[in-house]
Amino acid sequence: MGYSMMQFWFVFGAILVFSEFILPGLVAVFIGMGAFTVVLFLHLKYIDNIAMQLITWFSSSMIYIFSLRLLVMKFYPSDTMKLNIDEDVDAFGKSAIVTEDIAAGKAGRISFGDSTWRALSEDGASYSVGDRVQIVGRENITRIVKKI
Repeated sequence: MGYSMMQFWFVFGAILVFSEFILPGLVAVFIGMGAFTVVLFLHLKYIDNIAMQLITWFSSSMIYIFSLRLLVMKFYPSDTMKLNIDEDVDAFGKSAIVTEDIAAGKAGRISFGDSTWRALSEDGASYSVGDRVQIVGRENITRIVKKI
């Protein structure tokens, strides 16, 4: 049983390591390394039964994932870019056009970007359709505007 189990774990580990070329994320290689750890422990006769093999594989894979993956990701960052998706940064200070009257204390609508937004006047003033306003804040999903 020992030699055939070593072959199984070695082939399983090799498949996982090579699957990393297909499955991005740098996880499969460390799970494969866990399988190689089982092969090493079987060879050194530290473990012998299936339960110990599975426990060794799972625990060593987790250790590799949570320690080595972070280290590798630090030196080889991914190709993805993190873009600023905060709408407020893009909207504040920009101009918009009133598409539905904004009455004193009542909400109307403005057109900004590719959408229309619920809007309130900052100072309680009224704005008519077609007025140009500046976005100065946000309250939940309602934009706060003032006259330009």
